[in-house]
Amino acid sequence: MNTRVRYSHVAPQFVVKDVEASVAFYSAALGFNVDYRNGEPPQYAVVCRDEVYIHLSAPDHPAFAAGAGSVFIVVSGIDQLWSRIETSFPEAVHGELEDRDYGQSIRFRVFCLVDPDGNILRIGEPLDADVGAL
Repeated sequence: MNTRVRYSHVAPQFVVKDVEASVAFYSAALGFNVDYRNGEPPQYAVVCRDEVYIHLSAPDHPAFAAGAGSVFIVVSGIDQLWSRIETSFPEAVHGELEDRDYGQSIRFRVFCLVDPDGNILRIGEPLDADVGAL
């Protein structure tokens, strides 16, 4: 049998100091919903919005420090999202909303957000329809 391997999506795992506080941040700042929560107090949770899932984990090993994660999230409606985050969560904004040219006709309108633990979220909207899947 010759079955082709197919990847369907990626879900980053961020180590955080306080899972419940991180769930609250992702819900309030980005409109994520809780998909899964484990433990009391929670030691692990999954937040999601549309097709984006982020796993939030309490530190369980010295090699995995809170705040060492990074992800690029592709969105639509970035100007509306930026306006809400810049107004309501200015402490999380790192830099300005800008149009970036990554070369080879790959252009995004992007901004950077840092969660309370220091995990980095680059959020971008393609400026050209043919780069939406990057």
